[in-house]
Amino acid sequence: MLILAALVAAGEPPLSMDGPPVNRDEIPEAPYKIPQTPATGRKLSAIPGVTVKYYDVIGRNVGELHDWLDKHGPRDSQSHKVTPATSNWSIGSAVRFTKTGGRCTLTGATLKFTATAQLPRLAPGQKLPPAVLASWNAYVAAIEDRHAARLSFVHDRMGEVESAIMRSSCADWQKAPSEAIDRLSDQQARAFQADPKRQPKLLEPEKDS
Repeated sequence: MLILAALVAAGEPPLSMDGPPVNRDEIPEAPYKIPQTPATGRKLSAIPGVTVKYYDVIGRNVGELHDWLDKHGPRDSQSHKVTPATSNWSIGSAVRFTKTGGRCTLTGATLKFTATAQLPRLAPGQKLPPAVLASWNAYVAAIEDRHAARLSFVHDRMGEVESAIMRSSCADWQKAPSEAIDRLSDQQARAFQADPKRQPKLLEPEKDS
């Protein structure tokens, strides 16, 4: 995640001051499992600032779909391991200020949330048996719900970043969003820790008895 910070004067010629970039790693989806977290009922398309990118998956059955995901899924930027889906986010910040008698006072803050999720989808023309298609659809829906919950968690807590900025000063405000986003990132990681006892997978459909 990357912070882009700019300082804009209100009622004066624009001034700018970029804070040092703070990079965070992408948080990949653990292969074939969705950690259980509180459901939000929110889709990625309903979260402002989110861009969804898809990669095509080819296969005629669950085994072939697994093989394709293992070979062609996105890679974790640090471990370089293939993972079915990833998401990352950034919060850009800008502040308004006034100067009176040489004293600078912050008067407001504006935040911009941007995020990207990379998800699998069936390649055009792929035809699966109805039971396999149902299993696939349930799997990708679970992945989307997982990443929607993850990104909603951050988006809905941007007020914490804004509050941190407004408690700071003109001289050191650039540090405030960085520290607040560090805390928010840690909260997100704890909230979405994988539960090894619950590992929904792309499963073979049950055969009729």
